Amino acid sequence: MTGVSDVMDGVIFADGHGNLALLNPAAAQLSGLGAVATLGRPLEQLRGRSELIDAVIDDQMVVESRGAACRVVEIHHSERDLLYIKLTSRSVRDHQGRPGGVMSVLEDVTANYKTDQLRNQYLSIVAHELRTPLTGIKTFSTMLAKGRLGPLEARQQEVVESIREQSVRLEHQIDKLVNLGFLETQEYGRDLQTFDVVEMVRTAVTPLLQPAREKALELSLDLPEQAVVVQADRSDLRRALQGLLENAVKFTPQGGRVRVFATIDGLEVAIGVEDSGIGIEPRYHRRIFEKFFQIEDPLTRHHGGAGLGLFVAQGIIGAHSSRIEVASALGRGAKFAFRLRIKGAESRSPTDS
Repeated sequence: MTGVSDVMDGVIFADGHGNLALLNPAAAQLSGLGAVATLGRPLEQLRGRSELIDAVIDDQMVVESRGAACRVVEIHHSERDLLYIKLTSRSVRDHQGRPGGVMSVLEDVTANYKTDQLRNQYLSIVAHELRTPLTGIKTFSTMLAKGRLGPLEARQQEVVESIREQSVRLEHQIDKLVNLGFLETQEYGRDLQTFDVVEMVRTAVTPLLQPAREKALELSLDLPEQAVVVQADRSDLRRALQGLLENAVKFTPQGGRVRVFATIDGLEVAIGVEDSGIGIEPRYHRRIFEKFFQIEDPLTRHHGGAGLGLFVAQGIIGAHSSRIEVASALGRGAKFAFRLRIKGAESRSPTDS
């Protein structure tokens, strides 16, 4: 049987007292620590020995409150220059279900990371080159639409309005490409606040009311009457929910239905969007969260978008130790939902409602 020392990825385990209990050869090599000299010592005493160990210690604090943490760390390696290490940390429990420590896995993703960097830089350059002529198109079409260059006939006004709307849409997509590198490196879920998630859902829906009206969609809210308090990054969560809602509005045909909901389920609240749209084949349920992935042929597809909405939403929800659940079939609509722990729910008695 393969032992931990044979694993290609680095593995670091700190026990329930914060002492270093396991450091396999891969982790020792990446961190620059000697396993024999450091085993049994409090991990906090090793702070400052390497950038990677500092990141492991910091993430262990995050794990204590959320149960998991994941990010990419840039380190300066003595033999291999810059390395990019995917650091994933999770709490470990003993046979009685009590916290037994934190396990951190170190995966060298340098090759993939550098490839993505080059691609993102290229896309950013292309996007900036596109933005210059687009600014002129948007400016002059707006001037025409407002009559600043003379009166227009009804048909001319309609065409100019269409040009202006399409230029705004294109500008939105270009902005996504320009900000792609930021989207991938952003550490989501860091600005924790205590707030009413029901109120957050209501505000998240507001920008989508007009697009829903334009398609004659029945947009409904199914929310608890009482406040449901959570501790999370409010801005990021609203952004994730809006991404799910934008998809629902985009892929639901004229006259369809979209429901935004928040449902209390024990110690958690389930938040999500359900629609009567075109649906998604089960074989694509995992892939739709990949960056740039589009089910439709990009050369013939009818719906807009850069394929980044669900990618960003998944990153945000993952940073909150949750995941987006998908229930959908082709032609039968789709349901996207995620769960958050209700703050203070643990202290309720079983008879509380």
